[in-house]
Amino acid sequence: MAQEGRAQYEPVAEIGVGAYGTVYKARDRQSGKFVALKNVRVQTTENGLPLSTVREVALLKRLEHFDHPNIVR
Repeated sequence: MAQEGRAQYEPVAEIGVGAYGTVYKARDRQSGKFVALKNVRVQTTENGLPLSTVREVALLKRLEHFDHPNIVR
């Protein structure tokens, strides 16, 4: 997450750890609402990013186009 985005959210607890990253429960400092934030681990190799990481990020980027109360932009 970009540095300016981190200031907007206050981490509360770690929800879970998976193959692609860690999910945190956080509170939006402006609205007070709770959100889930995913910190994606990126492991680079001599060939660049693994295809699985590229797919994960592409999927998460597509979610920002949904107008749903449970999706943070």
